[in-house]
Amino acid sequence: MRRPRGADRSNGVRAAPADSVSGTDGTGSDRPTPATLAEATTADGEAVLADLVEAGVVDATGDDARLAADFDERRQTETERLRALSPDDLAAATLAMAPAATSAEAVTESERTFVVLSDGSNEPAGEVWIRRPVAVAEAAAALALAETTALDADRRAVAAHGLSVYLDDCPVCGTDLEARKAGGCCGPPRTDAEGHPLRALVCTDCRTQFVAFE
Repeated sequence: MRRPRGADRSNGVRAAPADSVSGTDGTGSDRPTPATLAEATTADGEAVLADLVEAGVVDATGDDARLAADFDERRQTETERLRALSPDDLAAATLAMAPAATSAEAVTESERTFVVLSDGSNEPAGEVWIRRPVAVAEAAAALALAETTALDADRRAVAAHGLSVYLDDCPVCGTDLEARKAGGCCGPPRTDAEGHPLRALVCTDCRTQFVAFE
């Protein structure tokens, strides 16, 4: 499998929730920043990685961890199916893989489609806005994980987000992903707990970040 330019897929990679490349919407609204299926879960990412290795989803032998071929094929099949869905049907499919959400709807703003997951609180903090390419990628991975592992829903959501480090191209438009500085167009770059800048896999055509890594 080809390695995205500049992306480190070593055994120690730790994924962080990714934002839209465009950052905030620039309108001054309090609409939540686009996020991922991993939002609002409590599963530990390092433990989930160990689960994926044990389940045979990730092959961690050698210097470079990679997806097992049979799992990658399942994920690709689900990606193709989800990509063809209408926005409303994609929202329903994403909701089924989102452990903390009770409802979902498709919203289009400035020609960008989001899957908006809600925990039912009717508060902005209870909403997660996921860009369509991210929803396709992560719901596909979560569905493949549900078929091949015994991970619970929380751990599947975290794993589905982390597995985006193995994306080669955008699941919606097919553009090759690039490793770039993580963060929006405005404000400081995203950093890890020690203040080191993060990088992210980005589709420049869709202006979408999929996963940030150290």
